[in-house]
Amino acid sequence: MIVYHGSTVEVDHPISAACRPNLDFGKGFYLTDIREQAERWACRATNRDKQQWLNIYSLDVDKVRKKYKSLRFSSYDDTWLDFIMACRKGEDVWAEYDFIEEGIADDRVFNTIDLYLQELISKEEALKRLSFEHPNNQFCVVSQIVLDQELHFIEALSLRSDLVFNRKINANESLLQMKYARIVDGLIERLKVNRVHALDVFYMSETYRDLVDKKGDLHCMSDAYLIDEIVLELERNQGY
Repeated sequence: MIVYHGSTVEVDHPISAACRPNLDFGKGFYLTDIREQAERWACRATNRDKQQWLNIYSLDVDKVRKKYKSLRFSSYDDTWLDFIMACRKGEDVWAEYDFIEEGIADDRVFNTIDLYLQELISKEEALKRLSFEHPNNQFCVVSQIVLDQELHFIEALSLRSDLVFNRKINANESLLQMKYARIVDGLIERLKVNRVHALDVFYMSETYRDLVDKKGDLHCMSDAYLIDEIVLELERNQGY
C-alpha cells in the first residue's frame, strides 16, 4: 500500500517518539493512504511560511496487522470514541500497541467530539451523529521497529502552497468560542500567569489569528496541541 505523510521536511527515516502527546491516537508517526489528506496537513496554516513536503512510502499493512500488536477501528463506534477521548486527555491507552488504524476526525466529526468532551451532548447522541459519518483511513505507527523494518521511503515531493488547499473550513463559531476559553484556561495553568496575561498571550498569537481566519484544519486540533503551538510561538518570540 502507498501511504503518505505531510510535513515541513523530508522524512526518510521517521522517529515514532518525535511526536507530541495528546493527539487523537497517541504518540506515533501518522500516515494516511489518502494523498489529499496528507497534502492538506502539510499545507495547514501553521506551515504557511515553511517548506511543505509530501512524503511517500510503501507499507504492507496486512503484514503489519499479522506480525505486530495492532488495533483497528473500522467505524466511529463506542470503542473509537472512548479511545480518542482518552488520548486527548493525555492517557497512554495507545502505548500497548505497535500499530493503530483509525478514522480521521474531520470537521463534522470534530464538532461532535468537542460537544461530547464538553458534556453538551450525551454519549448516545454523539454516537448517533457519528453513525452518519464514513471514516477515512489513518495509521498511527507507535513502534519504532515497525517504522524501521516495514515502512519503506519512496520519495518526497515539494508542495507549492499557492496551489494546494488555500481554502477556509467552516467551523462552528460557538464551539470555537468555547475552545478559546479552554485554551486560555490551559495557558493560565501552563504558564502560571493570571487570566489577563493569558488572554493577552492568546489574542496576540498567530495561532489565534489562524483560528479566526479558519485556515486549514487547525480548529480540528486538540486543545493541548494548540496550547503547545502558542507556547512554542511565545518561546520563539522571546528568543528561546
